[in-house]
Amino acid sequence: MDRHPLDLTTDEEIDQALAQAKELGSLAHVVEASYRSDPEWACLALLWSDGHRMLIPKEMLGELKDATSAQAADVEILPGGLHLWWPQLDDGLYLPDFLEHRWGKAWSGVAA
Repeated sequence: MDRHPLDLTTDEEIDQALAQAKELGSLAHVVEASYRSDPEWACLALLWSDGHRMLIPKEMLGELKDATSAQAADVEILPGGLHLWWPQLDDGLYLPDFLEHRWGKAWSGVAA
């Protein structure tokens, strides 16, 4: 099959991307996220596709450091279930990095 001159993606790259997507589909991902604003125990509650639950205290989430309860509660799960996004804060959290203790932006050389 002839390739269009502007087609920059090879068949091999497409096959590799499809294989990676199949692998990611089997990983646990977040299916529910909510913020609990109890003054004694403010935390992010996550429900994973494998049934596990996780509570993360607000203090561990630099993204929520200065957030109001309403801002923290406005959390979205991005497609794939590995990213959380707070639109009111214009900030997010990539869960694999968080779970590997690569918290915040400082680890990647990005100014926090």
